[in-house]
Amino acid sequence: MDKSAPYPRAIVHFDGDSFFASVEQSKDWRLRGKPVVTGGERGAVTSLSVEAKKLGAHRGMPMQEIRRVCPDVIVLAGDYTAYSIYAKRMYAIAKTFTPLVEEYSIDECFADITGLEEVHGMSYEEIAHAIKAKLEESLGITFGVGLAPTKTLAKVASKRNKPAGFTPLPTEKIEEVLSSTEIYDIWGLGGASGNRLCSLGVFSAFDYIQKTDAWLTEHGFVKPQRDTWLELKGYPVLGLSSGAHAKPHSVMVTRTFTPPSTDREYIFSQLSKNVEAACAKVRRAGMKARALSFYLKTQEFTYHGVQLDLPTALDTPPRMLAHIRARFNEVYASGIPYRASGVTLRALETEGAITPDLFGEFVAESEKSETFRALDAVNKKFGRTTMYLGSSMSALTHKEASYRSRVVHAFLPTGASGGKSLNIPFLGTVH
Repeated sequence: MDKSAPYPRAIVHFDGDSFFASVEQSKDWRLRGKPVVTGGERGAVTSLSVEAKKLGAHRGMPMQEIRRVCPDVIVLAGDYTAYSIYAKRMYAIAKTFTPLVEEYSIDECFADITGLEEVHGMSYEEIAHAIKAKLEESLGITFGVGLAPTKTLAKVASKRNKPAGFTPLPTEKIEEVLSSTEIYDIWGLGGASGNRLCSLGVFSAFDYIQKTDAWLTEHGFVKPQRDTWLELKGYPVLGLSSGAHAKPHSVMVTRTFTPPSTDREYIFSQLSKNVEAACAKVRRAGMKARALSFYLKTQEFTYHGVQLDLPTALDTPPRMLAHIRARFNEVYASGIPYRASGVTLRALETEGAITPDLFGEFVAESEKSETFRALDAVNKKFGRTTMYLGSSMSALTHKEASYRSRVVHAFLPTGASGGKSLNIPFLGTVH
């Protein structure tokens, strides 16, 4: 790899601005230019339009606070069918420029445009601009776009000039940009890893890339953190997983709960609910996790997390939760109100690539997997919380959960309804 070139590899990251709220505004012209939030069905804000952000609303804000802070805000229930359709359209547009597109999440994707300058008769910056323009014209929403030599740097760049900005980050500008990028803003270094690095005096991404490989080893940072370190230095170690059925590298599930709580078992139940959801995603992908991390977020927006390796590869929640409970007091403090929890399953491996251990643990866990797959089938047919673990019951039967079935009609525009369906998304302006 020639690191002296501006883009040894040319990776573009596309991140939809306020995606859910922007889709709602794209679908309904009456909402454009107005403060819109989604999440009415779950009692907390999941997405905000630019206009709502300017009025002081933020993600996770309980709906009962919305009217006080933003009297004119329009609260909508999430229309996830519509969001999925827009996401698929986003992927399809990017693939008209390059086949190497990673469908990373419902509101973002990566594209590798390395070597396509002659094909399109444009520079890398011009190709990225062309894709951005096509996305925005076709979908009626804006995107933050970053162009860089690695996936991690491309994500850094796409956040620089949001909303609707484009940031090229060639090799020679890496150190300049990373010097003004907080460590918590780096993909993969939030939560526990970010807390650990800050405790060691690493506050910016630039501080991080100044460390040596030996320093990482000495302080217990393993492959995920080392990969991020290399990516930030401009070495592309994370490949693109192109295709709709690409295997994930990790699975994260985070949720805000309202109101904040100091109840230890209720907070653990929220975490249990997240672990169940993460395991279901891993099973659907035909994979198992060898490591996990979990965290709690306080009412003051501080994070406390733990990372741990699993003794055998798992895709079911009971043993994971046993390991989490054993270390739960490392993140929970009595009397402190908490507002969110999250879990990330890491070091994912396909089932066929795992070598069974000598003591039969892997075989025993695989048998349990079959039981949970049967539960998955029931939940798919009758609703995702038809069957669940007892440890998740407190979270799932809380009044926040019952709120999902209703919409805050008082906040809806005249004639609007909570239930929405969409067959064809906005595909561009007729000229």
